[in-house]
Amino acid sequence: MQERGHSSDRFRVIGVVGATGMIVASMVGSGIFALTGSFGASCATPANLIMPWIIGGVLALCGGLALAELGAMIPCSGGSIQFARLAFGSTTGYLTAMVTILSGYILSIAVVGLFLAEYVDNLFAADVSLHAVAVAAIVTAYLSQVPGLRAGFAFNTALSIVKVAFVAGFVVVGLFWPVGERLECAPVAAADAPSLFSPAVANATLAVSFAYLGWSTGADIAGDIRNPARTVPRAIITSIALVFVLYLGVNFVYLRVIDPAAMTDGAGGGMKAIGAVAAKLLFGETIGTMMTAVIALLLFSTVTSGLITGARILESMAHAREIPAWVGVRRDNGVPLRALSVIALLSLVSLAIGSLGDILNMLTVLVNVFSSLSVAAVIVLRQTMPNTPRPFRVPLYPITPLVYLALAAWTIIASIQQGGWYAVNASLITIAVLLSCRFVPIMLQRKST
Repeated sequence: MQERGHSSDRFRVIGVVGATGMIVASMVGSGIFALTGSFGASCATPANLIMPWIIGGVLALCGGLALAELGAMIPCSGGSIQFARLAFGSTTGYLTAMVTILSGYILSIAVVGLFLAEYVDNLFAADVSLHAVAVAAIVTAYLSQVPGLRAGFAFNTALSIVKVAFVAGFVVVGLFWPVGERLECAPVAAADAPSLFSPAVANATLAVSFAYLGWSTGADIAGDIRNPARTVPRAIITSIALVFVLYLGVNFVYLRVIDPAAMTDGAGGGMKAIGAVAAKLLFGETIGTMMTAVIALLLFSTVTSGLITGARILESMAHAREIPAWVGVRRDNGVPLRALSVIALLSLVSLAIGSLGDILNMLTVLVNVFSSLSVAAVIVLRQTMPNTPRPFRVPLYPITPLVYLALAAWTIIASIQQGGWYAVNASLITIAVLLSCRFVPIMLQRKST
């Protein structure tokens, strides 16, 4: 079948429901079912545990509003990358794209696949191969997008509806279901508990920012959205508000059955698969096991949405000639098959890398810095493109994007203070490697001519 570039409005097939479903599917994934267990004990108190999710929601809303303005103004594939490229130049745009595609999609899809496998493993008495389950999930998600653009988005929308219904049901029932068994620890003395703005809470907020990270999806898929001037802002705002409520609700359910100090694996590490643990404590083994299966399905939805959005980032890079142009060519049915194939293949390769979670944690500073550049682009483009029509404008501008930048800076600085310069050094090395990947071929080409 002949393939074409993404240049026609006939590929704009997503409405408000589909766009909202894409954003929700991108945001609600492994984070809400794993992250709280990883930092609950270090936060020590319920207030400290909830605070990162509140700050993360404010970050997501402020950042989402900024990208809503830009996505309505410049609706294209990989919008968050294109905005940074327009505001700060091609080199910054390239680095933003590479960091986003590496951490936000390739490595993250592999990590979510392994989280999914952990939940599947909980369903069976015998051990299952986590890597085999993760491979099957990624390949299945890839195949779901091959038949056509409409079919692929419809499949993702259906998964998103199931995801929202399940999480909402978990919250509503979990908040009122009688508590039979509870994991408790000796209460932490007020003098020993970290403050709300301590490095421990800041680090938790940095981790939580990954659970909210999909708020940029609305801008990244804007090239596939009908009437983007209205649909992009509505979908972004609706999705972030919905996810914020769901995230807080789930964490209040966790707190009903598990003390923060008890959120450990018994060996000094964080509690794994806290969603499954809480479900079994609340509802017993049978219902808890059923809910574990549904959580695995929800994580599969996140893998699917990650492949879809990651392919749009690659499209943006291909159109900017940052990677070979052939990657950004679409089939007649609108599917960016080449970009999808690259994302799926690299995600599968990433499964062979050990300590994926540690690698992602090492790059958290870098991810937050470049995410901030995409948000800061709204301030720069207000100055450099003042006459471009803006169907939607950020409320309370410039306070809204500045709040995002201030909170992001706080989490980054606090993370460095607590963890040392390891993440900074890793980030600098990563930038150097990424730049060499871009400039070495150019220099060699110039030398040969």
